[in-house]
Amino acid sequence: MKYENIDKIKVSSKLDERIRDAIEEGYKGKGESKMKNKWKKKVAAAAATMVIGTTAFSVAFPAYAKEIPVIGNIFSYLSENRNGSYMDYKEYSKSLDMTQEDKGIKITLNDAIYDGRTVMITYTIESEKDLGDSIYTKDDLSIEGYKGGMTGSSGVHKVSENTYVGFTRMSIDEPKDDLNVKLKFEGINDYNDHNGLDINGNWGFKFNLKKSDADIMMINKSTTKEGVNLNIEKITFTPMSTILYYSQQVSDEELNGYHSVDTEIVEVKDDLGNVYSGEGDGGHGTKNIMNWTSTYEKIDENATKLIITPKAEFNVLAKDGQRIIGSSALKDKYMDKEVLEYLKEKGTMPKEVILDDIVIDLK
Repeated sequence: MKYENIDKIKVSSKLDERIRDAIEEGYKGKGESKMKNKWKKKVAAAAATMVIGTTAFSVAFPAYAKEIPVIGNIFSYLSENRNGSYMDYKEYSKSLDMTQEDKGIKITLNDAIYDGRTVMITYTIESEKDLGDSIYTKDDLSIEGYKGGMTGSSGVHKVSENTYVGFTRMSIDEPKDDLNVKLKFEGINDYNDHNGLDINGNWGFKFNLKKSDADIMMINKSTTKEGVNLNIEKITFTPMSTILYYSQQVSDEELNGYHSVDTEIVEVKDDLGNVYSGEGDGGHGTKNIMNWTSTYEKIDENATKLIITPKAEFNVLAKDGQRIIGSSALKDKYMDKEVLEYLKEKGTMPKEVILDDIVIDLK
């Protein structure tokens, strides 16, 4: 059987349960997950503009998953191991079934989807020899004719000996109806540098993606606290997801002493009690005005209200002029005492502000 046809196999619900059980058992024995910051910025020529990336989360499945004969829907298993939820993505995605082989390693692009803001691609890696439990790829995604900002994340999961599944997720700030995408893998490495895994190769793919159907609801509702104004501008409803578009404004007076302010959505829930998982897509703008998007699960069709809880993080620049210190650092018991002394001397401590809920009528 050719691997290119592997996603066409129908997987029974019993097999789905076996896979979930294997993954859960694996995590019990795995301990702390490995994480990776993988910022990707391709910023258009605008001097005062920033593009903020998201944190990539990469987890290697341990040997407990070695009994799994096939992963038919990578999206659903990513949902088990990330903040986002992609359970409905397979149904609306484009099957690629594209394979390139180099250095004894075969990479197959499985599926791809584009919601008008974010491109997400799943892939499978098969190697002649085992590459370890914590690998990552050096990959680059580009879009023909696009010169704006790009932010995103990626990760690789080990599912059995010599076999891995991965994803790359990239958001753009100039939406188009369809995209000509180029995805290039240039190498494979291990988080543990001492393992010596450093494979350089060339696996390149080109394909076209069309934007998913979507309904847009204009909102323009805001909340303000301690000089931070957050405005939900619109919501895009796709067949598989919900995208929040929001902006923040902070005055120079409130920024005095702080390096930056970042807003994020703490919780999205509805009037039926559903709480929706999701993740940030990054943002762009200036120190005073930023525009962000976050992608969440599909909203329950019976919900009549959406309750959004935002927060603002006031950050301070460390003495070395490199490290940005947020309020979470103050809760870290291992925080460097010199850093704490510097913050006290400076007289400006990082802080977190929970803004009032924004309630949106859906019907």
